[in-house]
Amino acid sequence: MKIFGHISLIFLLALSLLTGCEATRSLTSSIGGSSDENLLAQVPAEEREEVKEAEFALQVAEEKLKLAEMKKELASLQKKYADYEEDAADEYQKKAVVSVDLAKLEAIDRAGLGEKQANIEDIADLKAKELKIEANRIKIGAKRDTTGEKINDLLKQIDEQETKIINLEAAGVPEPEKADVMKTDEKPEENKVTESATDKGEGEQEGQEKPEGQQ
Repeated sequence: MKIFGHISLIFLLALSLLTGCEATRSLTSSIGGSSDENLLAQVPAEEREEVKEAEFALQVAEEKLKLAEMKKELASLQKKYADYEEDAADEYQKKAVVSVDLAKLEAIDRAGLGEKQANIEDIADLKAKELKIEANRIKIGAKRDTTGEKINDLLKQIDEQETKIINLEAAGVPEPEKADVMKTDEKPEENKVTESATDKGEGEQEGQEKPEGQQ
Protein backbone atom coordinates (compact mmCIF):
# COMPACT_ATOMS: atom_id res chain seq x y z
CA MET A 1 0.00 0.00 0.00
CA LYS A 2 2.85 2.40 0.87
CA ILE A 3 4.58 1.64 -2.45
CA PHE A 4 1.35 2.29 -4.32
CA GLY A 5 0.91 5.58 -2.43
CA HIS A 6 4.43 6.71 -3.32
CA ILE A 7 3.89 5.85 -7.00
CA SER A 8 0.63 7.81 -7.06
CA LEU A 9 2.29 10.80 -5.43
CA ILE A 10 5.16 10.75 -7.94
CA PHE A 11 2.70 10.48 -10.80
CA LEU A 12 0.67 13.45 -9.55
CA LEU A 13 3.81 15.56 -9.09
CA ALA A 14 4.99 14.74 -12.61
CA LEU A 15 1.56 15.57 -14.03
CA SER A 16 1.44 18.92 -12.20
CA LEU A 17 4.94 19.80 -13.43
CA LEU A 18 4.02 18.92 -17.00
CA THR A 19 0.84 21.00 -16.85
CA GLY A 20 2.76 23.93 -15.36
CA CYS A 21 5.38 23.76 -18.11
CA GLU A 22 2.73 23.77 -20.81
CA ALA A 23 0.96 26.75 -19.25
CA THR A 24 4.26 28.62 -18.89
CA ARG A 25 5.19 27.85 -22.50
CA SER A 26 1.80 29.08 -23.72
CA LEU A 27 2.03 32.25 -21.63
CA THR A 28 5.60 32.92 -22.78
CA SER A 29 4.58 32.48 -26.41
CA SER A 30 1.68 34.87 -25.98
CA ILE A 31 3.81 37.50 -24.26
CA GLY A 32 6.59 37.10 -26.83
CA GLY A 33 4.19 37.63 -29.75
CA SER A 34 2.73 40.73 -28.14
CA SER A 35 6.22 42.01 -27.36
CA ASP A 36 7.31 41.53 -30.98
CA GLU A 37 4.35 43.54 -32.24
CA ASN A 38 5.08 46.35 -29.81
CA LEU A 39 8.72 46.45 -30.87
CA LEU A 40 7.80 46.34 -34.54
CA ALA A 41 5.52 49.34 -34.11
CA GLN A 42 8.57 51.34 -33.04
CA VAL A 43 10.51 50.54 -36.22
CA PRO A 44 10.42 53.37 -38.81
CA ALA A 45 7.99 52.80 -41.70
CA GLU A 46 10.75 52.74 -44.33
CA GLU A 47 12.47 49.96 -42.40
CA ARG A 48 9.36 47.75 -42.45
CA GLU A 49 9.20 47.27 -46.21
CA GLU A 50 10.19 43.58 -46.07
CA VAL A 51 7.55 42.98 -43.39
CA LYS A 52 4.89 44.62 -45.57
CA GLU A 53 5.98 42.55 -48.57
CA ALA A 54 5.80 39.33 -46.54
CA GLU A 55 2.36 40.26 -45.15
CA PHE A 56 1.16 41.08 -48.65
CA ALA A 57 2.42 37.73 -49.97
CA LEU A 58 0.59 36.00 -47.09
CA GLN A 59 -2.63 37.86 -47.93
CA VAL A 60 -2.41 36.81 -51.59
CA ALA A 61 -1.67 33.21 -50.57
CA GLU A 62 -4.70 33.12 -48.28
CA GLU A 63 -6.97 34.43 -51.02
CA LYS A 64 -5.61 31.84 -53.46
CA LEU A 65 -6.23 29.11 -50.88
CA LYS A 66 -9.87 30.26 -50.61
CA LEU A 67 -10.12 30.05 -54.40
CA ALA A 68 -8.66 26.52 -54.43
CA GLU A 69 -11.16 25.42 -51.76
CA MET A 70 -14.02 26.89 -53.80
CA LYS A 71 -12.88 25.00 -56.91
CA LYS A 72 -12.62 21.79 -54.91
CA GLU A 73 -16.17 22.28 -53.66
CA LEU A 74 -17.26 23.02 -57.23
CA ALA A 75 -15.76 19.75 -58.47
CA SER A 76 -17.63 17.87 -55.72
CA LEU A 77 -20.94 19.53 -56.62
CA GLN A 78 -20.41 18.86 -60.32
CA LYS A 79 -19.84 15.16 -59.56
CA LYS A 80 -23.06 15.08 -57.52
CA TYR A 81 -24.91 16.75 -60.37
CA ALA A 82 -23.59 14.16 -62.84
CA ASP A 83 -24.62 11.34 -60.48
CA TYR A 84 -28.14 12.77 -60.18
CA GLU A 85 -28.32 13.06 -63.96
CA GLU A 86 -27.36 9.39 -64.28
CA ASP A 87 -29.89 8.34 -61.61
CA ALA A 88 -32.65 10.36 -63.30
CA ALA A 89 -31.84 8.78 -66.67
CA ASP A 90 -31.90 5.32 -65.05
CA GLU A 91 -35.34 5.97 -63.55
CA TYR A 92 -36.56 7.27 -66.90
CA GLN A 93 -35.39 4.05 -68.57
CA LYS A 94 -37.13 1.94 -65.90
CA LYS A 95 -40.35 3.84 -66.43
CA ALA A 96 -40.08 3.35 -70.20
CA VAL A 97 -39.75 -0.43 -69.73
CA VAL A 98 -42.82 -0.53 -67.47
CA SER A 99 -44.75 1.66 -69.92
CA VAL A 100 -44.02 -0.80 -72.72
CA ASP A 101 -45.23 -3.74 -70.60
CA LEU A 102 -48.33 -1.79 -69.61
CA ALA A 103 -49.14 -0.88 -73.21
CA LYS A 104 -48.85 -4.53 -74.28
CA LEU A 105 -51.07 -5.77 -71.45
CA GLU A 106 -53.72 -3.12 -72.08
CA ALA A 107 -53.76 -4.04 -75.76
CA ILE A 108 -54.25 -7.72 -74.85
CA ASP A 109 -57.04 -6.82 -72.44
CA ARG A 110 -58.82 -4.63 -75.01
CA ALA A 111 -58.71 -7.50 -77.47
CA GLY A 112 -60.51 -9.71 -74.93
CA LEU A 113 -57.56 -12.03 -74.63
CA GLY A 114 -56.19 -13.61 -71.47
CA GLU A 115 -57.97 -13.89 -68.15
CA LYS A 116 -59.88 -10.67 -67.42
CA GLN A 117 -59.36 -10.61 -63.65
CA ALA A 118 -55.62 -11.31 -63.98
CA ASN A 119 -55.35 -8.62 -66.68
CA ILE A 120 -56.95 -6.03 -64.38
CA GLU A 121 -54.66 -6.90 -61.47
CA ASP A 122 -51.51 -6.91 -63.63
CA ILE A 123 -52.44 -3.59 -65.23
CA ALA A 124 -53.01 -2.05 -61.79
CA ASP A 125 -49.63 -3.34 -60.56
CA LEU A 126 -47.84 -1.92 -63.59
CA LYS A 127 -49.53 1.46 -63.19
CA ALA A 128 -48.58 1.57 -59.49
CA LYS A 129 -45.00 0.64 -60.39
CA GLU A 130 -44.95 3.33 -63.08
CA LEU A 131 -46.18 5.96 -60.61
CA LYS A 132 -43.58 4.91 -58.01
CA ILE A 133 -40.76 5.20 -60.54
CA GLU A 134 -42.03 8.60 -61.68
CA ALA A 135 -42.21 9.87 -58.08
CA ASN A 136 -38.64 8.73 -57.45
CA ARG A 137 -37.49 10.35 -60.69
CA ILE A 138 -39.08 13.66 -59.63
CA LYS A 139 -37.25 13.57 -56.29
CA ILE A 140 -33.95 12.90 -58.03
CA GLY A 141 -34.66 15.72 -60.48
CA ALA A 142 -35.29 18.12 -57.59
CA LYS A 143 -31.95 17.20 -55.98
CA ARG A 144 -30.22 17.64 -59.33
CA ASP A 145 -31.76 21.08 -59.88
CA THR A 146 -30.89 22.20 -56.33
CA THR A 147 -27.30 21.10 -56.90
CA GLY A 148 -27.31 23.01 -60.18
CA GLU A 149 -28.30 26.20 -58.37
CA LYS A 150 -25.48 25.69 -55.87
CA ILE A 151 -23.06 25.27 -58.77
CA ASN A 152 -24.23 28.51 -60.38
CA ASP A 153 -23.86 30.42 -57.10
CA LEU A 154 -20.40 28.97 -56.52
CA LEU A 155 -19.30 29.84 -60.05
CA LYS A 156 -20.20 33.47 -59.36
CA GLN A 157 -18.22 33.38 -56.10
CA ILE A 158 -15.23 31.86 -57.90
CA ASP A 159 -15.38 34.57 -60.57
CA GLU A 160 -15.49 37.27 -57.87
CA GLN A 161 -12.61 35.66 -55.98
CA GLU A 162 -10.47 35.46 -59.14
CA THR A 163 -11.16 39.13 -59.85
CA LYS A 164 -10.28 39.99 -56.25
CA ILE A 165 -6.92 38.22 -56.55
CA ILE A 166 -6.15 39.92 -59.88
CA ASN A 167 -6.90 43.34 -58.41
CA LEU A 168 -4.94 42.56 -55.26
CA GLU A 169 -1.83 41.50 -57.19
CA ALA A 170 -2.16 44.49 -59.53
CA ALA A 171 -2.32 46.91 -56.59
CA GLY A 172 0.86 45.47 -55.10
CA VAL A 173 2.30 46.13 -51.67
CA PRO A 174 0.63 49.14 -49.97
CA GLU A 175 2.75 52.27 -49.73
CA PRO A 176 4.07 53.13 -46.23
CA GLU A 177 2.05 55.73 -44.38
CA LYS A 178 3.69 59.15 -44.19
CA ALA A 179 3.12 61.43 -41.20
CA ASP A 180 1.72 64.88 -41.97
CA VAL A 181 4.42 67.50 -41.42
CA MET A 182 3.34 71.10 -40.72
CA LYS A 183 4.93 73.63 -43.03
CA THR A 184 7.43 75.95 -41.32
CA ASP A 185 5.92 79.06 -42.88
CA GLU A 186 2.49 78.30 -41.40
CA LYS A 187 1.70 79.69 -37.95
CA PRO A 188 -0.45 77.83 -35.46
CA GLU A 189 -3.98 79.01 -34.98
CA GLU A 190 -3.22 80.11 -31.40
CA ASN A 191 -0.52 82.50 -32.61
CA LYS A 192 -2.90 83.99 -35.15
CA VAL A 193 -5.52 84.52 -32.50
CA THR A 194 -2.92 86.12 -30.18
CA GLU A 195 -1.70 88.42 -32.93
CA SER A 196 -5.24 89.49 -33.78
CA ALA A 197 -5.93 90.24 -30.12
CA THR A 198 -2.68 92.28 -29.87
CA ASP A 199 -3.55 94.32 -32.96
CA LYS A 200 -6.99 94.99 -31.57
CA GLY A 201 -5.51 96.11 -28.22
CA GLU A 202 -3.10 98.51 -29.91
CA GLY A 203 -5.98 100.02 -31.88
CA GLU A 204 -7.98 100.63 -28.74
CA GLN A 205 -4.98 102.36 -27.10
CA GLU A 206 -4.54 104.68 -30.08
CA GLY A 207 -8.24 105.55 -29.91
CA GLN A 208 -7.90 106.48 -26.26
CA GLU A 209 -4.76 108.64 -26.83
CA LYS A 210 -6.32 110.83 -29.54
CA PRO A 211 -8.81 112.69 -27.28
CA GLU A 212 -5.97 113.53 -24.87
CA GLY A 213 -3.93 115.09 -27.74
CA GLN A 214 -6.91 117.19 -28.82
CA GLN A 215 -7.37 118.64 -25.34
